Amino acid sequence: MDRKKSDVWNHYTVINSEKAKCSYCSNSVSYKGGSTTNLNKHLKRKHIIQYDSKKHPRIDEINEQNVDDPSKQHSQNTSVTNNDQNQPSTSINAINLINKSRPLQKSVDSYLINNKPLSVSKQKTIDDQLGVMISKEFHPFSLVENVEFKKFIHLLNPGYQLPSRKTVSKCILPQLYEKAKEKVRNNLLNAKYISFTTDGWTSLNNDSFIAVTVHFIDLEECILKTFLLGCFNVVESHTAVNLSLFLNNCFKEWNITEKVKVAVSDNAANITSAIGMNQNWRHIPCLAHTLNLIAQSGLGEIKHVHKKVKTIVEYFKRSTKANLKLKNAQKQMGYPELKLIQDVCTRWNSTYDMFQRCIDIKEPLMSTIAIIGNMDNLIHEDFELIKHYCAIFKPFKEVTIELSSEKGISISKVIILIKALHLHIKNKEKEPNLPSAIHLMLSKMITKANTKFENIENQPILTEATLLDPRFKKKAFSNTYTFQKTYENIKQRVAGIIRLNKICSVQNEDNEKTIPTDREDATSEIWKQFDYQVSTSTSVNTPTSEAIVELDRYLNEPIIDRKSDPLKWWNDRKKIYPNLFDLMLLRLCVPSTSVPSERTFSKAGYTISERRNRLSTKNAEML
Repeated sequence: MDRKKSDVWNHYTVINSEKAKCSYCSNSVSYKGGSTTNLNKHLKRKHIIQYDSKKHPRIDEINEQNVDDPSKQHSQNTSVTNNDQNQPSTSINAINLINKSRPLQKSVDSYLINNKPLSVSKQKTIDDQLGVMISKEFHPFSLVENVEFKKFIHLLNPGYQLPSRKTVSKCILPQLYEKAKEKVRNNLLNAKYISFTTDGWTSLNNDSFIAVTVHFIDLEECILKTFLLGCFNVVESHTAVNLSLFLNNCFKEWNITEKVKVAVSDNAANITSAIGMNQNWRHIPCLAHTLNLIAQSGLGEIKHVHKKVKTIVEYFKRSTKANLKLKNAQKQMGYPELKLIQDVCTRWNSTYDMFQRCIDIKEPLMSTIAIIGNMDNLIHEDFELIKHYCAIFKPFKEVTIELSSEKGISISKVIILIKALHLHIKNKEKEPNLPSAIHLMLSKMITKANTKFENIENQPILTEATLLDPRFKKKAFSNTYTFQKTYENIKQRVAGIIRLNKICSVQNEDNEKTIPTDREDATSEIWKQFDYQVSTSTSVNTPTSEAIVELDRYLNEPIIDRKSDPLKWWNDRKKIYPNLFDLMLLRLCVPSTSVPSERTFSKAGYTISERRNRLSTKNAEML
């Protein structure tokens, strides 16, 4: 039959004299009168790759078993050859089917290689994702020049043209940066009050950077949001005046000057003074830094053990043979394979981690050191000191982790957690049979804690945040005097909010007043006495009395579960306590540590890594 001579029949199965079934989608296609036009159109429209390779046989006609098994292939080939004369003229020889299976793949590859360039929009979408990958995964811009990466991208999509290194740094990255800035600007529109954290860092290239993060409770969603405004290269010396000017200019650029209320930073004199130069800002010292000072104050009492452990850890870090022996010892003794941790002298929590790891692998570690034999081993007394140290500082680590979270409200927990830590170290000091070194360490820590936290319940930001958290309220205060003082502070602030709202309301009413009509003039005398009585009676509700009613009603509500979301509670009741809600937005948006800024520099260390050591400061800021 003539119609069977067309290549298109390699992709269809005849149903009847008028229709054929597509081998790829199983749709029936008409070929009335024997015309293959519809068959070709369907193939071109629905199965373009197969259309370009239609001179080759259908995939479903290839005997996969024969392709995979040469012995069976030979057997079948012989059979087909011997019986060839008995087969109809329209049958397809199995040998030809197998031989043509590879050209089909080649044809598909040829189609991909010869594919048309991507549309402008598709090219830009992939460019943007490439830029995001380079930024977030800390890849160098030279990635786009890497030969193997080019091959990889070409295999994925030959139609995509990789941008040059210059295009990435000069076009793609700046565009993504501006888009990210615009997103942050839009979010900041929903902030009524803003707090910020800041910290400094010096890169591998000896360039100085300052990070600024902002924190606020979104008015619409009532959730805590955090954004990095920037990691800025600051070439001027970090004096208090220069830092103050830098921060003010930063907030001015983002149009949030009037919204910024509270700053959180470390205890460095220059940044503390810089923040103090702005009368509208209140400063909260970073609690993580304060805890670090307390922890470091007592570490000197066990410095001999600290030094011994550091020497051991450093040896294992240097020696691959020693490390392998330790690994084998852990396997033989049934311990999990854990590596020793090296501490950083300025971070007490890293010392805790180093000591705790020694406890975790005590037996394999001591055994390995004994086998090596060229260093002082840890003795029983050393481990006793290490165990006491870890028992003391485990709660410190837990508190630091909880207060350093960016996802939840932490400022309202400060008073409760600090009092708990203070009580913890006092109780530890009273334990009998303490090693003298541990007793001295605790004594110094208590003295330092008394100095740092003696006025913690006299800081309005902390006390008001605690009272405004429905999880804690007045239960968090150690005495009635502190609670009453906080109550009075909040009452006055809420009264001020009410007073301001009334002034604004009166002004709006005055603006909306219209010229009275003759009818209104005629009746005004009749209603004059009644209106006076109403105004006299309502005037009893002063801003202060309204504040008391709202605050008392709030305090009389039951405390919610400690693990509940306080912002969800407030969002459900913002119409019941509208003025307290306003004050809550101011107080609960404050982070208790400057860790968000410090985390920026942990990432910055990867951003300006050895593979990116030629990165310009401008590009570093955008990344």
